[in-house]
Order: sequence, then structure tokens, then C-alpha cells
Amino acid sequence: MSHKSMPLKKFLSACVVAGVGILPVQGWAETQIKFGFEMFKGDNPEYNAVNRFKEYVESKSNGEISVRLFPGGQLGTAREMIEMVQQGSLEMSLPSDGALAGFYSPIQVWSIPYLFKSAPVAWQVMQGDFGRNMLDDITQQTGMKALAFSENGFRSFATTGKQIITPSDMEGMKIRTMESPVYMEMVEALGASPTPISGAEAVMAVKQGVVDGLESPPAVHYTGGAGDVVDYFTLNEHVLGLHIVIASGDWFNSLSASEQQIITDGAKLLAATENVQKTEGDWKYSKLLEEEKGVEVHVSTPEEKELFKEKTQEPIKAYIANQVGEGLVNQIVDAVNQAEKSMYD
Repeated sequence: MSHKSMPLKKFLSACVVAGVGILPVQGWAETQIKFGFEMFKGDNPEYNAVNRFKEYVESKSNGEISVRLFPGGQLGTAREMIEMVQQGSLEMSLPSDGALAGFYSPIQVWSIPYLFKSAPVAWQVMQGDFGRNMLDDITQQTGMKALAFSENGFRSFATTGKQIITPSDMEGMKIRTMESPVYMEMVEALGASPTPISGAEAVMAVKQGVVDGLESPPAVHYTGGAGDVVDYFTLNEHVLGLHIVIASGDWFNSLSASEQQIITDGAKLLAATENVQKTEGDWKYSKLLEEEKGVEVHVSTPEEKELFKEKTQEPIKAYIANQVGEGLVNQIVDAVNQAEKSMYD
């Protein structure tokens, strides 16, 4: 059958499969965004937030901008996707602060333990002068357009053998950490032995008794299998994880002012969505760990958190200051103090 008698859709599909170039047809988006990220497709804060970005941008642009989502690491690891954004072969991504640290070391300053009393305090710092100035600096230092910070969840301890209520409970325990000096220093300051193990092997390490516990946000403990091998979970929220919405700098600068506004607004909506859903996850997944997995859950009081803060904050502040400068550490501490004052006074 000749292409003249083929339905249009079949003809276009055949051209794509055959690698034949075709002219744009009416209704095709003029600007196309490939958005790659690590989290799998499904009802989770990352996917929901990025999907909301897609819906907002496509709606506000009247279909002139299309967004294709590539969840589940389809395009590579977090580091590989950052490199793709930096090189311009990928328009947008959503890396964690840990992944971005290899490209922009000052991001480590957000990892000071017990820096934030609550998620709303962190949101205010993200959206305030300190957060905006750092987004600008990321853009200047890396060449990638940093559009927004969003919450990647507070990290907490899950253990076997005994429940962690106070710092003394951790003495002598082996705790799995990421291969991050900041997290290792923190665990050591609490009297435990940090054991860096890859995320893929962490649950098995607990099951086999290689370590006595691990630390991650509650959602990761629940969905990642830790809830099946631990006895206790302590919602102590020692470090807040971040995501950063990044875009290819050259690509973003090539867009019209109206397109840039729509994408920037969409990034802010993405951040707001993830912020709320990650915070919801603290109690949602803690409850699921208790009700479905039989894990004994303890929610740390502000007074108990203060005990952990006294043990960990100064050593980690000193370590991070050595990496990124004391001035930056003082700036984020001042920003947190101002946010607390405006919220609680």
C-alpha cells in the first residue's frame, strides 16, 4: 500500500520507525522538554510533583510546550542525568543534594543535623534570600539553571535489637549510612559505628546482622524493604534531604520570556507539591510501618531532638565549614534563626 492510502497516524509512525525526517504538523508542540529523574512511576511525592509540573506547563502554554517524563532512572544515574543537563542533551532533572554535591559542593551546608525544627521552617529558608541566592550561585557556578529547591524528606533511624530514644542508645551500634562523610561523621558523633553500604544492599545487611540499623526517610524504609527486617523506627528527623529542579542553561536561555516564566512557575509548583507530600509521608509511612509491618514506632519530642542536636551539630558544622567555608555555614544558620523568629514569635 502506498503512503497516500495510509492513515496519517500510521504514515507518521512509519516515518519515525524508518528514521525518515518529516515536517512538523499542526498541533505538535514547538518546545519539547525531556525530564529525567530517579524515582519510579507511581503514587509517590517525586513522580506526583514532576507530573504536576508537566500538567501545569502543558496547560499554561496551551500545548506549545510538551513535557516527556523519564522516571525510574531510564536515562541513567542521578550523576549521569546531571551531566546530560550540563551538556545540554537533557532539558531537565531533579537530583538530590547528595548527587549535586559532586558538581556544587556548597549544597552540603543543608546537611547540618537538626538544622530545621520543622519542614515549614526549611521551606521558608528555601524560598527566602538564602535559598534564592544559592539557586543563583548554582546557575553561575555550574552553567545549569537552578529553578527551585524542594524537600526530599527528613531522614530517621530504623533499628533492630533496641529502640533509639536518646543518643546513649546508639553507643556501640553499627549503622548503615550512605557513602557520605557528613552522615558518617554524624553517626560517629552519636557513639555508633558508621558503615557505608550501597542502597541496594542496605536491607540485606540489616537482615544478615552486618549492621544494627540504617537511616532514611520513612517512605524509603517502608517501600524499600527495611520495614520487613527492623524492629524499631524512631522518627527523629536528623537531616533534611533536598531535591533541586535543574534545567540546561543554554536551552533555558534560548526560550522566550513567556516560556521561561511558565517553566519557572511550574518548577515552584513542583516544589510545593513535593514539600507537602514528603511531609505527609513522615506520618503516613510511619503509621504504615507500625500497622502493616509490625514495627514499633517512636516519635521524638523536641526535647529529645535537642539531645541529639547537642551531640552532632557542632562537629558536623565544623566539618562542613572546612569544606565550604565558615561564612556559608553562618549564613544558613542566620537564615534558619530568622525563619524561626518570623514563624514562632
